[in-house]
Amino acid sequence: MRNGVGRSFVELLPVLLADNRIPFGYRIGYLSNYFSGPVYSLLEERYNIRRPKFATMFCLAHLERMSATEIGLLTGIPKNSLSRAVNELLAERRIRRDVDVHDNRRAVLALTAIGRKLYQEILPQFEARQAKMISVLNEEEVQALDRILTKLVHREDDWAEVY
Repeated sequence: MRNGVGRSFVELLPVLLADNRIPFGYRIGYLSNYFSGPVYSLLEERYNIRRPKFATMFCLAHLERMSATEIGLLTGIPKNSLSRAVNELLAERRIRRDVDVHDNRRAVLALTAIGRKLYQEILPQFEARQAKMISVLNEEEVQALDRILTKLVHREDDWAEVY
């Protein structure tokens, strides 16, 4: 173990990101935190939106109608956090809950016009952050990264277990 006291960010970062027993996981987490952290900080301050609320809105913006359970499966957000986010979004009239026309026992969620407008206002923040993150890559590297991430996400084993 090395001592990090008094060392600069430039000195510490390579050690944490490469010289450890989970280099891929740690680097993916690092990128995720620095990609989303600044945007979520802004969203929380301006709109009272945290990750579970935005993830719910993101799913509903792309898939229009789905259950909270399905959102949980797609995002990996714990049920209690997702439930709180859904209830807050309902109270804020950013989403609505309807009875599934195919199964009266099932509730489905959808963005309201207010929610869709807010989502469209928020999304450029994430787009700009993503553009800045990958700006150091050339087109070939961007395509390679896309292929690798696609392979990691679209897998047929049970790696992405709900927690």
